[in-house]
Amino acid sequence: MARRGLVPAVVGAGATALLASSGPSFAVPRAADATKAKVQGVAASYAADAAPTPLGFATVASAAVAAAGLAAARRGSRVAASRADTSRVVCAAGSVGKKRCLVMGGTRFIGCYLVAKLREQGHDVVVCNRGKTNGGKPEPLPGVNDAEHQKMLEGVSVLVADRKDPAALKAALAGAGKFDIVFDNNVRKLNEVQPLVEGVQSTGGCEQFILMSSAGVYGPTDVLPLSEENPGDPNSRHKEKLQCEQYLDSQGLNWTSIRPVYIYGPLNYNPVERYFFDRVTRGRPVCIPYDGKYITQLGHCEDLADFMIKCIGNPAVKGQVYNISSEEYVTFDGMAKLCAQAAGMAEPQIVHYDPKSVEVPDGFPKAFPFRGMHFFASIEKAKRDVPDWMPKFSMLEGLRSSYQQDYLARGFDKQQPDFRTDELILSKTMSAA
Repeated sequence: MARRGLVPAVVGAGATALLASSGPSFAVPRAADATKAKVQGVAASYAADAAPTPLGFATVASAAVAAAGLAAARRGSRVAASRADTSRVVCAAGSVGKKRCLVMGGTRFIGCYLVAKLREQGHDVVVCNRGKTNGGKPEPLPGVNDAEHQKMLEGVSVLVADRKDPAALKAALAGAGKFDIVFDNNVRKLNEVQPLVEGVQSTGGCEQFILMSSAGVYGPTDVLPLSEENPGDPNSRHKEKLQCEQYLDSQGLNWTSIRPVYIYGPLNYNPVERYFFDRVTRGRPVCIPYDGKYITQLGHCEDLADFMIKCIGNPAVKGQVYNISSEEYVTFDGMAKLCAQAAGMAEPQIVHYDPKSVEVPDGFPKAFPFRGMHFFASIEKAKRDVPDWMPKFSMLEGLRSSYQQDYLARGFDKQQPDFRTDELILSKTMSAA
């Protein structure tokens, strides 16, 4: 059972903390961006499979910060403007000029948003993948009709190559001509980025190389939010992404690395928000590990793609790494409640459990989409170096877009999810009661 009366408060530079407990929920509004506040005393381990002592949470230091309604209004106007421009293809690029862009992957989720935004700016795009999904081209974005999608695809071509075959990838790139900008969205290992760089260099190199990394690279810390100054974790399953950054630097490239926390939004193929929607829409309990007060952070896919394209031609981002996410932090319990609100459902029944007491058999669904720890990062550096970028979506706005434009639109509400792991957890919880 969750401990009552312990409601952690978060200090976040330029961020809102959405905090939920067994009592009433409350929010801490944004602090002044000039103040870099930190949360002290939170023991955290950033290995992918890290697990804390059950129910043995450190108390997060509390703080009070001033509201900033103007910032919320500004964000809302940017959301409206972005939605109005979703399908528009601009004939001429912006101040950076028309570029020839290589996007590794490009058929799913983030790649789809990135390609569409590059086309909006008038850039030519080549997506490099195995050609097995959608003929190698991006799938349509929510709300975009077929004619608009086909218009966007007029400036998109497919380079068929499997990056797991280094020789084939280098040969394909060598015959594809010179690229101005390279976006590597799906690299995981050093031996995957090396042949890509060699292939790009064989045709004269590129102006910029933008790498998709992960906030999962950070090592243990007692100070939150995470900043780009935090050291990497040699035991992280993302450790090779750090090696990729080092390799790009060693090659003398104009590189930038982006480290998202959790990513959500329409077209998400990872069951992040869908985990909660599956349960709240069916009136099922939401099984949440520990006492539900661990704090995490999610960033909307469109905000991530916006940052990526705004790096083009920006000298400030050379050789830099950036945390990218929303300006809000949310507890595990708060995430369940927000998803219910986004779906127009009643507040969910939450069942807390000790994950160490539940052994999930092979073949069963993952028990919970988030790692059992405080995991959130500052995005102040990104806002400073790319001053025309800031997240457009609040958590609630983003979850509403996920529910309406993805969960319902793709018929997930009509499917039958696999709740075997839930049933196992619930049976353990009831037997222990």
